[in-house]
Amino acid sequence: MGRPSLADVRTAEILDAFERCVARFGLEGSSLEKVADEAGMKRSILRHYVGNRDDLVHALAERVLGKYREQFGPLPVELAADERIDRVLDRLFPDQPVESTESVLVIEALIGSAAQYPDVGRLVFDYVEHLVGTTATELGQARPNASADDCWAVAYGIVSLWFNQESLAPLDLPPRYLAAAHANARRLIDDLTDGRVG
Repeated sequence: MGRPSLADVRTAEILDAFERCVARFGLEGSSLEKVADEAGMKRSILRHYVGNRDDLVHALAERVLGKYREQFGPLPVELAADERIDRVLDRLFPDQPVESTESVLVIEALIGSAAQYPDVGRLVFDYVEHLVGTTATELGQARPNASADDCWAVAYGIVSLWFNQESLAPLDLPPRYLAAAHANARRLIDDLTDGRVG
């Protein structure tokens, strides 16, 4: 495999700098000047490699959501039902956070920008749809007698717990909060199993 192009390297450096700025100053507080200073390059270089501010925001959204999306692909088909449920819960509620506080702050800033940047809002919505849909599919495979609507509803509840847990990560919550989120997600799945959802 060859070396990455200068354009790829510069774009990555710019997006790294933008991510740090958004985590520190928020999306609106992250001017092109601040990003250029953080990246150690001139503003004209930013524009050359990434484009205008809207292009930069869009590129950041694609990058951050792409990282999150990689974490939640389909599980192996051969997993037994209980093991599948355990794997779903373990990847949503791991003992150690998968993402940094900085990443959480960036994703929250992107969610908050949906009205101002409709394209970014659509990317975030598509990601949420993917995550809930993937989780619902896994639940349906583990609980084949449950309806698709019930699997989706439980998946949404579990993903909502996960989003809340992630959004509170900057508070460095005591472990009992993670344990409670995991236990509540398990209760939702148990309700699905017992046919009491809805």
